Amino acid sequence: MSIAVVEKSFSVLEVLARQGRALTLAELAGECRLPKPTAFRVLKCLRDLGYVDQAGRGGAYELSARLASLREYGRDEAVRQKVLPLMERLHAMFNETVNLGFLENIYVRYGHVIETTQALRWIVRPGARDLFHTTALGRAIVAHMPAEQQARLVGKACSTEPARRRKALRARLVGELAATRTRGYAFEQEETAVGVACVAVPLTNLGEPLAAVSVSVPIHRFPVLQRTALIAAMLQNRPLAAESA
Repeated sequence: MSIAVVEKSFSVLEVLARQGRALTLAELAGECRLPKPTAFRVLKCLRDLGYVDQAGRGGAYELSARLASLREYGRDEAVRQKVLPLMERLHAMFNETVNLGFLENIYVRYGHVIETTQALRWIVRPGARDLFHTTALGRAIVAHMPAEQQARLVGKACSTEPARRRKALRARLVGELAATRTRGYAFEQEETAVGVACVAVPLTNLGEPLAAVSVSVPIHRFPVLQRTALIAAMLQNRPLAAESA
C-alpha cells in the first residue's frame, strides 16, 4: 500500500471523527477533497476492514465500534478485560480451552487463550489466524453483521477456494450463518483442527461486533449431553454490557 493511500484513508477517518455523524459519499469526498471514485474505494476498504460502517447500500458512512476499542489502551487488551470474567467462568465450569477471537478481513485472529489443564488439548497461540468460515469464532461474528457486509465477506471467503467449489461453499456458508444468527451460537467440528469441535458466541452485547468467544473440545470428550450443557452455559453466561462498566 502506498503512502498516498494511507494518507487518504486517515483523511477519511479524521473527517468522520471530526464531524461526529454519518456522512454521505459526496459529503466525504468534498470534505476530504478527493474524487468520488477515490473516496468510494477508500471507504470500501475501510468498511471491509471493519473501521467504517454503512447504513445499507448507498447509505451514509460512520465510524465503527472497532475504532472506539482501539482508543482503550489497545484493542486486544480492552476487549480481553471485558470478556475475561466469561472466559474464566467457562474454563472453571468445563476445563476446556477458551478462546477470544477477532475478525480481521476474512480471517479470525486469536487474541487470548485459556488452555485446558487436561492432557489432550488443542493448542493455539495468540496471534494465530484462520479463515473465518472454517471457525465457530468467525461464523459467530459474521452471522450478526449487516447483510451487505456479510455478503462481501462470504464472497471473499469463497474466492479463496477453487472455482468448482465456490457455489457449494457459498450455499453452505450462507445457510450456516443464517442458522447461527437464529440460534445465537456457532458450531463447527473438525473444520479447523482434526478431532476438535468448537462452540462460539459473539460479543455484540459488549459493543464488540468484531469479536467472539469460543470453547474448543476434543470430540471424544464432547458427547451430546456435554455439548448441550456447554451451549446452555455460553448462552446464559454471555457478558452483559454492565459487567464492563
